[in-house]
Amino acid sequence: MRGLAPIILTVAILCGCSSGPDWKRRAFAFTLPADPPASNTQTNIVALSRVSISPRFQARSFTYRTAENAYVQDPYAGFLTPPERALAEPIRAWMRASGVFGRVVEPGSGLAPSLVAKVSVNELYGDFRQASRLVGTMEIRFVCYEVKDGDSGRIVLDKVCAHETPLTRKTPDALMAAWDADLREIMKEINSEYAKANPNDR
Repeated sequence: MRGLAPIILTVAILCGCSSGPDWKRRAFAFTLPADPPASNTQTNIVALSRVSISPRFQARSFTYRTAENAYVQDPYAGFLTPPERALAEPIRAWMRASGVFGRVVEPGSGLAPSLVAKVSVNELYGDFRQASRLVGTMEIRFVCYEVKDGDSGRIVLDKVCAHETPLTRKTPDALMAAWDADLREIMKEINSEYAKANPNDR
């Protein structure tokens, strides 16, 4: 009988009998805002050239902070695409939805930008250090500068924004919903700061 135990376990795994909902790899993506109505008054051509992620959070797997200097990665929950790409699309969409930057173009559009944005994501994790305070944490540095004749020009915005959203449950779904809320609030702040710093710039 002892010799049969490993065989039975192997057959169970291959047949999927030992797997349940929590043992299946799940992939998540950020929610995109609706595009605003087309406008012919916008003159700026805006490109999001890069989204870089802190090395601590570059893996597709969701990262959970369990102690002051301790992080673990979830082998069963992660982003559908690498986090740089997972964040670039919604950030570009939020910039476009705000209407304050100008015409935000997609990569490879062929249009020469007059404004370029670079984003650095410094924090992106589920904070599980306190059982009574589970939050999704995100911190972004947003730098936007002018481009003239192909050369970098004046920096028109350099802003660091952080946000934490409480989790409704201790699940990957709830963490993704919290990150969605984090990104929405951060982009609202960035859009507002840009509009205040450049009131005549569209």
